[in-house]
Amino acid sequence: MKLKTITALIFLTLLVSFTTKAQKTNNPFKGIITYKITYPELNVNPAQQTSMPQTMKLYLDGNKARAELLMADMTQVLIMDSDAKTTVILLDIMDKKVAMKPNKQNKPLGKEPIVEPANESKEIAGYVCKKANIHYGDEKSKLNPVVVYYSNEVGDNKIFYDNEYRNLTGIPLEFRYKMQGMNMLLTATSVEKGRVSNRQFEVPSEYKETTPEQLRQLFGGGM
Repeated sequence: MKLKTITALIFLTLLVSFTTKAQKTNNPFKGIITYKITYPELNVNPAQQTSMPQTMKLYLDGNKARAELLMADMTQVLIMDSDAKTTVILLDIMDKKVAMKPNKQNKPLGKEPIVEPANESKEIAGYVCKKANIHYGDEKSKLNPVVVYYSNEVGDNKIFYDNEYRNLTGIPLEFRYKMQGMNMLLTATSVEKGRVSNRQFEVPSEYKETTPEQLRQLFGGGM
């Protein structure tokens, strides 16, 4: 075999190897993940908890996400685009439909979160999830890190762009999220692969755009 042929075969082998690795590290998920929501730090009776969100459905397509939270008196939807770094909150409350962009979108992100892999894993929704501790490099956050279980097997979508989970290399299947001052623990119960319509990530025309300040005025400053 001539030297040129051997060199070409070696190059082709390296190219195939590199392409395979690239495909493995660029594996966005399309589909729906359903999470069960619990409140381990909230000291309320079971009757009160029924009025809080119990389930979240997360629609994913690449770095676009739609999170749906159903509550007794309102529906809250978050539409996030980690590439464009935008979030829109859709509220359907008391027969009013409003679309709001939170003020935090105009604020700098601050310190970059550091994701430290831990030597632990557990199965969630049929996937082996790796544990990670997230902190910001200072002693206080190192002593009290944010704990998350995530999976690269599901995909490597960037769901969040503005919080402590933004540097994860996989999809979180068990994590904590704060909403309106409440700490929620979300644990995936199912992962359904499939096509997701682009309409899921659009703001419907019947939703009126408003600001957080206008929303508080609309409901008499009670929000």
